[in-house]
Amino acid sequence: MSGQAGPLLTIATVVKDDNPGLVRTIGSLPTGASARVQWLVVDSSLDSAATQQLLDQSGVSHDYAWVAPAGVYAAMNAAIEDAVGQYIWFVNAGDCLHDPSALDVVETLLGQRPSWIVGQVAFVGVDGSVVVPPPFDYDSEAATNFSRGRFPPHQGTIVRLDVLRSLGGFDLSYRIAADYAVALRLSMLARPLITQEVLADFHDGGLSTREWRPALGEFHRARRQILQPTGFRAMAEYGRTIGQFVRQGAYRGLRRFTGPRGSGAEDVTRAEHP
Repeated sequence: MSGQAGPLLTIATVVKDDNPGLVRTIGSLPTGASARVQWLVVDSSLDSAATQQLLDQSGVSHDYAWVAPAGVYAAMNAAIEDAVGQYIWFVNAGDCLHDPSALDVVETLLGQRPSWIVGQVAFVGVDGSVVVPPPFDYDSEAATNFSRGRFPPHQGTIVRLDVLRSLGGFDLSYRIAADYAVALRLSMLARPLITQEVLADFHDGGLSTREWRPALGEFHRARRQILQPTGFRAMAEYGRTIGQFVRQGAYRGLRRFTGPRGSGAEDVTRAEHP
């Protein structure tokens, strides 16, 4: 890759009225400028001046763009347009690189020129507890159309920029599951390079955490529209989807009696797809 112009990687951060989350993200980034890494911030905050002041004071080299508020995936599509790296990694406001070595791990893996990479993500609960799910068995999940509830979270997914652009970015017909839909489309193009290294931290409280019923419905729609299972595979996918609704409902009903359990990473949908 050394013969190719431009950064190797764009770390893209979208933010909307979340300076505390942005501060957490900034704290995980290296302060030294690198010609191999672009940090691109796409801001939809009402007080964009406050965001820019925070960025300027951070000491982290960055590019900045403001876009009108239109949802997280619209902002992520704007980042795809403005990114200049060969690969793009979405580490949105509140997400963090897991530790200082995570970027070195990613750069080493990108030397193999994969179409996409999938790594581990640690889930941080409201009480500060940290849970790392079991290693992701991509082939096993792919064999069941990714319908058992485990699939690559975007914080641990790095994609070649030209490939993501060729897919049209994130489909805005999905309010919650557009990143999942992209992962399904990527799975039809190539098997990802898998690493068991923890690349990023996700702090509990994503949209699919709060709106789990429509989230499961969108995941089901994405599988049907993109993977188009037929026959027995279609029936099995439908059965596993029903099973997820039942398990999620039972789990959340139990939580009403037992109270919160920290990170909630035992919740399959939340743990694997924030």
